[in-house]
Amino acid sequence: MYVSILHYRIGILFYLATIGGVLGQVATTSQPVQQASSSSATLQTSQNEATLQAFQQEQQALARQEQALVAGGATREQIKAWRQENASLFAVQQQRAQAMAVASALTLQRENSQPRIPPCASPTLENYLTTQAALANARAHIHNQLVQQAAASGQSLTLAQVNKLERQVDRLFRQQNAALLTLQTQRSQALANAAAQTGGSVPGPGFIPPNATPQMAAYLTTQYQIRQELTQIRNQYANATPAAREAAIQTWRAQNADLFAQLQQETRSLSQASTTTQN
Repeated sequence: MYVSILHYRIGILFYLATIGGVLGQVATTSQPVQQASSSSATLQTSQNEATLQAFQQEQQALARQEQALVAGGATREQIKAWRQENASLFAVQQQRAQAMAVASALTLQRENSQPRIPPCASPTLENYLTTQAALANARAHIHNQLVQQAAASGQSLTLAQVNKLERQVDRLFRQQNAALLTLQTQRSQALANAAAQTGGSVPGPGFIPPNATPQMAAYLTTQYQIRQELTQIRNQYANATPAAREAAIQTWRAQNADLFAQLQQETRSLSQASTTTQN
């Protein structure tokens, strides 16, 4: 739950770059660990932004080339051959992604997170959310201590070393907070049982932003409809056995296959519209 896997981050970086634009958040929302002076931190930020820009531009170019091959009817073997011809470019992209993943992992984290407690929260939920915030702050504190110790050495860390550091953060966090983590597991189960017995309130019509595109509006409308109907089914079978409740949900899904197909189509349309706008 609390382990941060760098290879997962790298995969996310590659995915976001292909749809364009979103990766800019890595440079704007993350501040690198402060080094000996503010000028060195500014230089590091500039380098991170340059790496990000180069990665994003090259990734979009490669994506366009592959899309053109697919649109032209290229076979799987031809696409594989194209990838082999561009193996050096993909290798450089992998190195850039790793560099950004390392920079992200070495970012100092907030240690003052506050719980967001709903007005009508039960005591169990309130305690659970309060403890979750405290645990997040405790883990951030351990993370920041180890990152600052690593930065003090003045040596650049490799991906393997950062991965090892994060495993150390997770191990220390679990050792120091074992009792609270066990308590949170118990509270989570109690909350799940209470939700299954009482059901949930049926969500009302979802909010659609005034400036939403037609694709976004259609997607949100279908999504809200599915959430409403699913909540109604769960409430209807709240006191049934888990097997009966699951069977009812599966039956409902089968009867509404066209609705899920519609949602998938709207998701694709939304993604295509976003890619077209950003390109």
